[in-house]
This record gives sequence, structure tokens and C-alpha cells, in this order.
Amino acid sequence: MPISLARPLAALALLLTFAMPAQAATASSEVTETVVREGRVLDLTITSPLIDLPGRVRLLLPPGYSKTADRRWPVLWLLHGGGGSYSDWDVKGAVDAIVGDREVLVVMPDTGPCSGYMDWKDPTLPPHKWESFHMGELYDLLKSAYRADDRQSIAGLSMGGGGAIGYAARHPGRFQAAASFSGALDNDYPGSPGLPAMTAIQSGALLCGVTVEQIYGPVGGEYWNGHNPARLIEALRGTRLYIATGDGQAGKDQSGVGNPLAVDVVEQSVYGMATQFTSRLGDLDIPVRVNFKPYHRHDWVNWQGELRRSLDFLLL
Repeated sequence: MPISLARPLAALALLLTFAMPAQAATASSEVTETVVREGRVLDLTITSPLIDLPGRVRLLLPPGYSKTADRRWPVLWLLHGGGGSYSDWDVKGAVDAIVGDREVLVVMPDTGPCSGYMDWKDPTLPPHKWESFHMGELYDLLKSAYRADDRQSIAGLSMGGGGAIGYAARHPGRFQAAASFSGALDNDYPGSPGLPAMTAIQSGALLCGVTVEQIYGPVGGEYWNGHNPARLIEALRGTRLYIATGDGQAGKDQSGVGNPLAVDVVEQSVYGMATQFTSRLGDLDIPVRVNFKPYHRHDWVNWQGELRRSLDFLLL
């Protein structure tokens, strides 16, 4: 592989890496709370048999929040990207400032260093049941112990963008709205622009020390297709959708965003996926709000801006 492609390929591999129906919460799980900012940010560490390492979750609490309150709060899930962390939206994404005093419980879950938003196919591997952990155990815990309401929305960046759309499709009716910011939306994407999805998926599996088949089963098989957002579009009917990405081209927009000297092949790839994905939504008469931006790149300038732009839409 040419050296110039190594870093972008690794980045695309992480965003594409990896999302069966969620399993219920288990009695053997343990939850530890850590106060990060009094009255505002709370971390949960959950020891669960569904995953092979402690599950960490950051909560951004709404004004006046209390676990013993009579009321419940609507929920916004924010998913991080490949190689990222549950703290990213707080530390890098300015979520506290962007959300402000809105009355919403923001949930930012970890998904491990390379597991992605799915249950891995091979049962002989250590437990990688991240979808079951998020959509089963954590979802139930938030409702039972943290005053979460049934009104919930979900958004994510990069790998988390594909994760957000995938979760919404595989759990129809759970989320009133779902958003993808520079998300990996098609595991079958052939490239042009950007890199082919399969090249990145194979590289991601190699980085994780496993094979593609151990994660997805046979390529093009039932499990593979069931975890490809592009194959699940019909299940999104009735969910408010927001799809945004830059095009990764060299240049700067009127505000100075972009790089005039270099393309961003990762953002090119997700742009290609997003254009095909939204075209298919149009073919099926499924409404979607779209924001495709020239020169924007695979970075936090892009993603912070999209959270600001989509927040009211997500919280309607």
C-alpha cells in the first residue's frame, strides 16, 4: 500500500468497523458512578458479561436533573467514531456548550477500541455484544435508574454515524430521529470517490486481530446485509433522518473551512456513501434532511457544526 494512503485507510477502517437484536439487561452487571462535573456530567462504568471490557458511558445532565425526580427527560444518544471514546463529544465536541440548558439527557456510550456498534458474529470470540449492551442493558438501565423517557433520538459521527442509522433501523420506533455526520452508510460501497468500503473493512478486521467473517459472517450473507445501513433503508420509514457530510475536496469555503492543498479521502468515501444513501431514500419516498458541504473534512469543525445545525431537528 502506498505510504500516502496508510493513514486515511486506517481512519476509514475504523469508521467502517462494525452492528443482532439487543439482549436484555443482566442481573450480574455492576454500575459505578463517577462525578465529572457536579450537577452536569456523570460517568457510568458498567461491568457486563455482554462485553469483554468495562462499558463506560458519559451522561450530560439537564438543568434540575435528579435520579429521584417525579418527571422523566427525553434522551439524545451521541455515538463516537472509530478509535474514539465515550468522552469525545464532551472533550472534543463541545456538547455542553452546544446543548446548553435544553432539557435533554445526553448519553455518550463507549464501544471499545475496535468493536463498533454491533454484536460480532463468531460466538467463540470474547464477548463483543456492543449492540446488545447499548440497546438492551444500557437502554433499560437509563429508564429504570436515570429517569430516561421514551422520547429518544440518536446521532453519531463517522463510524458512529453508521451506528446511529443502523441502530435506528434495527430497532424501528425506538428513536424519533436519527442523524449521521460523515457516517459510514454502505459496507458494499465500491469507492470513487474515496476508498472502497471492503478495503477498509478488511484492514479494520486485521487491526482487531480477527477476520471479516468472524465479525460479519460471509460477505454478502444474511448477517452482513443485516448490519449494512444501506440494506436497511425501508426500516427507517417513520424516523426523522438527518444526513450530513463534507465532500473532502481540496479547497476552502467562504468561512475558511477546508484545506486548499489536499483532499480528504475518508470524507470523500463517506460523501459517496451518503449521496447514494439519500438518493435511495428519495426513491422510496422516505423524507430526509440533507447537508452536503463542499471542502468540509473528516474533523471536529465539521461535526460540531452539524450537531449545532441538527439539534433542534433531533429534539422536536
